[in-house]
Amino acid sequence: MCKKNYFFQKPAQIQLNWAEIVLPSLMNQHQYKNLVVAVMDEPTYKFGSSDNTFSYTKHYFGDEATEYPISKHGIKIYQDKQVINSCLVVGSGGATSVHKNSSLLDDNQLLICCCDTIFCLALPDLQLKWKTQADMATCFQIFGQQDSYIIHGELQITKLDRDGNKQWGFCGTDIFVSMDEEEAIKIESDGILLTDFAKTKYKIDFDGKLVDSRCKK
Repeated sequence: MCKKNYFFQKPAQIQLNWAEIVLPSLMNQHQYKNLVVAVMDEPTYKFGSSDNTFSYTKHYFGDEATEYPISKHGIKIYQDKQVINSCLVVGSGGATSVHKNSSLLDDNQLLICCCDTIFCLALPDLQLKWKTQADMATCFQIFGQQDSYIIHGELQITKLDRDGNKQWGFCGTDIFVSMDEEEAIKIESDGILLTDFAKTKYKIDFDGKLVDSRCKK
């Protein structure tokens, strides 16, 4: 059993264009047809409060998130610089923030890491298609891999199909978190390279099978 151990990841800065004035500096932008899909942190958002600067039209919750909300990420769809649709996803477990690989645009759907859960939203109506708890603690990153998704979790690496079904999970001897410049996960053409907190390195194939493992002396 993997030990549950929450970790925080510092969000990355990205380059903005017209949205610099309208949107927060820590966010993801995705171009969908003639629309801009913006994903942002909403740590101070309070349900039903008049203090909110923006009111989201839809709210989606992960398991236990209604009782224990940890992270809140907002999604806004812009057309001609005007918001035409919005929703808020709320998760429980290890805290997450919006950064480069925390969301993914895949055809007509948007996928978002929020705490321990991956949320899949249909575009452009932002209806919830599915949600899957992909890690027992935190889902840090999501990557597309052919017709599936690779999830970089704190405790395990998980593969989901396009309907959110788990294909496999791979655990190391420690959490998949790096405190230096070394990447904890790297997707290559022939497999996935991993480095855990103890500096043990792994290579697994796209079926989740271990190809190579070695400890750093």
